[in-house]
Amino acid sequence: MRKSSERQTPYWAAAACALSVFLALVVQAAPTQLVDGVNIMPTWPLIAIFLWAGLRPYFMPPILVFSIGLFQDLLTGAPMGVWALAYLVSISALRFRGEDGMPRDLPPILARFAGTLVLAHAIAYAAGSLALGQLADLRPLMIEATATMLMFPLIAHFALRRRRSSRTGFIGG
Repeated sequence: MRKSSERQTPYWAAAACALSVFLALVVQAAPTQLVDGVNIMPTWPLIAIFLWAGLRPYFMPPILVFSIGLFQDLLTGAPMGVWALAYLVSISALRFRGEDGMPRDLPPILARFAGTLVLAHAIAYAAGSLALGQLADLRPLMIEATATMLMFPLIAHFALRRRRSSRTGFIGG
């Protein structure tokens, strides 16, 4: 009996996880403003955390999710702990559980990610408002959430197309 490919190459998957999270943090911190200072950058770290927490949950323990949020706060100049709290709570509440983990069908993944995105941005807004002592500007968070939700299906398609072929669904075979 052959071992599954998932168990044969954990080092390559761990390296891919670390690289994708690092790139997500760097791209998130990059200045990308259009006319009138509108920033349309998706929340790349949330996408990376959500996909890795579903594909290989043991690569995304809670302490790592919290640390990624702290690094994002540090790199972007947000009040410390805002995104760390938002990522930790939203991923903990809405991650895929069970023996099979993340399904191969895109609609349940999109629905779960939409809930994760809304929860993360709501927590970030509330925590940011609390840290600032006044209501934070909601417009940038809404633009960021919209950009993230529009970008997620493409990223999810490429991340999920290499999954094991024993599962059914239209993503990856």
